[in-house]
Amino acid sequence: MSDEEVIDLFDRAVATVPPALLPAPHAAIRRRVRRRRRAGWGAAAAVVLVIVAGFAFARTDPAAVSPQPAASKGPAAGAGVPWLGARIDRAGTRITVYAVPQLGKCVERDPERDDLVVTDDKITMSLDGAYTACTDDTKVAARTFELPQAVGTRLLVDGRSPWGQPFVFSDADLPDLPAGGWSEGSPSWLGSGNATLALRFTRAGGPNLRLLAVRWQPEPDGRAEAPDHTLEINGHRIDVYDRVGGPAAGWWSSDAQSVRFTLDVPDTAVGKSEFDAMLRAMAWT
Repeated sequence: MSDEEVIDLFDRAVATVPPALLPAPHAAIRRRVRRRRRAGWGAAAAVVLVIVAGFAFARTDPAAVSPQPAASKGPAAGAGVPWLGARIDRAGTRITVYAVPQLGKCVERDPERDDLVVTDDKITMSLDGAYTACTDDTKVAARTFELPQAVGTRLLVDGRSPWGQPFVFSDADLPDLPAGGWSEGSPSWLGSGNATLALRFTRAGGPNLRLLAVRWQPEPDGRAEAPDHTLEINGHRIDVYDRVGGPAAGWWSSDAQSVRFTLDVPDTAVGKSEFDAMLRAMAWT
């Protein structure tokens, strides 16, 4: 290849280089080519490549960035309805879960599509169904799951709402009302959209009882309402309140006071001493 051909190759190679970057190296290379005609075109071609590479590095155009996948926000809640509370029977092998109440809504259930998954450290329960408009939103939608073995220390999880904090209580937290002749009726929510579970018990000759279970929400000062007096029954502290509508009893669940229970007699006037005697006669285990 002749010197003229090398120079022509160089001129075409730097044709797209901005003028501001071209004069000094362009002139120097021309002089170097003329001085080293015998050296051939290899050295000049190498310089061309260096300059072109340097120009490419000096460009201010931003480098292309490959799109990154959006950050995961965790698994989305599945179809169906979440449950609010779970009640464990005394044997620990049956769990009843109660769907979350909604103002002006009832739950249309599809029990065949419910799901139960039991592992060594967790029990996941899922309720299928949908919320529909209704006139009585105090109705409770529930499902009782039968377990192959006792709950033990397993964590109870709502498969439809994995980030929820459902409250859990055991029948062992309650007096054994069936032993006293009471039969349990259908539960309900205390009021429209109210998340307080109301359990009702009746027996021949009365009185009928209403037992409320609610996840504890502390008062502004962090304390519960002060009782008028307390009873100690078989290791249980029972707070007794002398209210206008009749006396009521209150106590805590056994697991770090997360659930508060209230027991009253809604349909019959009961005196204070009679109410205390009834509480003492119950089977508190």
